[in-house]
Amino acid sequence: MCLMMCIPQLGDDAVRLRFIPFSLKNLTKKWLNSLAIDSVTTWDDFVKAFLKKFYPIHKTALIRKNIMQFRKEPNEPFWRYFERFNDRLVQCPHHGVEKWRQCQIFYDGLDYQTKTLLETMCQGRFL
Repeated sequence: MCLMMCIPQLGDDAVRLRFIPFSLKNLTKKWLNSLAIDSVTTWDDFVKAFLKKFYPIHKTALIRKNIMQFRKEPNEPFWRYFERFNDRLVQCPHHGVEKWRQCQIFYDGLDYQTKTLLETMCQGRFL
């Protein structure tokens, strides 16, 4: 939405900051309203404050560990494995795992039969 708004008098940060209250609900909205006036003046300030409050270091580390150790469950269909993996990535948008590493983790978590099928579909060039 913010990318569609181009207001010459306002910069990108100002537009984003004005839309924040409309994108938050419940606990996050209460948190935003509890912040001191002018404590968040840029988008980066908001991101840092939000992550500090809702994604403390221990929570981020746990989610990142879960991403790095992700494995396919026995008898789990491929589509469900893919869906679970994406859900895990969305849980922590600042996980810091590069795309190439995500592909490697995804591939390594597959069982032999599924790896073989995936490689066949990609003509041996998945990675």
